[in-house]
Amino acid sequence: MEHLRSFFRVIRVFWTVCSFYLKLGFIYIARRYEPALRTKGSYNHSIVVLGDDHALGVGDYSTLTGGSGIAHKLTKELAKQPPIRQSWQIYNRGEYRTSTEDWLHPADSKRKEKPKLLTRVFQDPKYLNAEIVIIMLGTYDVLEKTPSLTPQDTLRNLQHICQALRKNGKKAKSIYLCTIPTAGDDIYLTEEQRANNLTRNRLIEEYVKKNDDGVLPGLQIDSASNFEMRRENLYWQDGRHFSDIGYTMMAKDWVLLIRPDIVKREFALFRPDLGL
Repeated sequence: MEHLRSFFRVIRVFWTVCSFYLKLGFIYIARRYEPALRTKGSYNHSIVVLGDDHALGVGDYSTLTGGSGIAHKLTKELAKQPPIRQSWQIYNRGEYRTSTEDWLHPADSKRKEKPKLLTRVFQDPKYLNAEIVIIMLGTYDVLEKTPSLTPQDTLRNLQHICQALRKNGKKAKSIYLCTIPTAGDDIYLTEEQRANNLTRNRLIEEYVKKNDDGVLPGLQIDSASNFEMRRENLYWQDGRHFSDIGYTMMAKDWVLLIRPDIVKREFALFRPDLGL
């Protein structure tokens, strides 16, 4: 009987791993066919969601054509907003298991093999000309070994990324920086690593509060700063990645946060037509 239980445990683990990578494959395929948001009017705008697993949408419900994560959920939520009358395309540029070091501009990286993710964003006009950039990054810094990243390194890397984004593309773009999710830290990380993540988030909050680089505070998606993020149903079965419910809740919060910015940009584009 014990051998039978052991066999079923192995099968369950194997199925969980397979379903995870199948889900991941769906996410990457689906984001190639991200549909544009069509609302009233013919003016076009764009938003880019940039970062790691949480930007990519790992843990969200996904199909080959459905899209996932904040980019997908935010598209749906914006379509429900009467004040938003123009077209907003939202691009998913999350990359699986990436650290802040992986997203540095090559000139800012100390690695021998320079990172290319941000360079690829700058090479594509549809991402480069985005008016709003959402950054969800830093989860994997605590696990980075080559080189190891301290909380101060994380902040420095995020500053470099934001500065590079500011210098390239539309000058008047809005950059929103989120805190680092901490769900599951008590299970997967050591006490020292958990403390480092708390320090990372404190440094991020101080950075966006100063607003030296024109970076705006995004959502507080860590459970220490935002008690709403402590609900278990917001997370996938691994306890770390957000679930469909979690991404939907965050998308609704994002609408409240960026709606004034969106309306202001729409009016600025429409204003000449009114003779103002």
